[in-house]
Amino acid sequence: MTNTYLDLLAYFGIGGAHPGGFNLTKAILEDENIQPNKSVLDVGCGTGQTAAFLAEKYNCQVTAIDNHPIMVQKARQRFKKIKVPVMVLEEDVHNLGFVDNSFDLIIAESVIVFTDISRTLKELSRVLKGDGSLIMIEMTAEQYLSEKQQKIACSLYGINEVLNTEEWILRLHQAGLTQVEIINTPPELIKSEINDINPSIQLNMDLFDIWEKHNEFLLHNRDFISYRVFKCRK
Repeated sequence: MTNTYLDLLAYFGIGGAHPGGFNLTKAILEDENIQPNKSVLDVGCGTGQTAAFLAEKYNCQVTAIDNHPIMVQKARQRFKKIKVPVMVLEEDVHNLGFVDNSFDLIIAESVIVFTDISRTLKELSRVLKGDGSLIMIEMTAEQYLSEKQQKIACSLYGINEVLNTEEWILRLHQAGLTQVEIINTPPELIKSEINDINPSIQLNMDLFDIWEKHNEFLLHNRDFISYRVFKCRK
């Protein structure tokens, strides 16, 4: 199914568009003991900003996946340009081509909400090692959302539902991720800063309208929708 918001990110080549941006990513990873022998999976890698950072800073074994061909293309361009050995694959997160217990660390930055959440979490739990960690940054309902607010969010972002914190934790537990920690972060969604961009040559003007609608949505719903960073283990 086509997702115009994800098309926006792909064709503009925006890195760090997730809540908190790339600065949050770096801050989270600083607290992880990532050694060169560790295998890391970047789920929904986009243009490869986080995967490149992991490979450069920690010299670990990074696999980056995305199901959007434009994202995969731009991630490969990035890795080739800066000469980092990241394996990038076009993959469906609902049906990953990896054996069980493959990765020490999985990171997903505003990705899972765009999928069938329960299926994705079960699949990520399957490929996560028994002593590994899943770190995910996800949109979260701060308080009750009216039916109208739910419809607006789901239509704009091409998603099926907006979960609150307790619902996320329940889905994680159901997927076999029994240890769930919430990492402290800034309290609200803010406009994404565009400081890492690789736009395609031809851009559909409709994409600019979607970007404006995205920023308007954040402005008018900041009391209702935020995000959480979850660190999960089996």
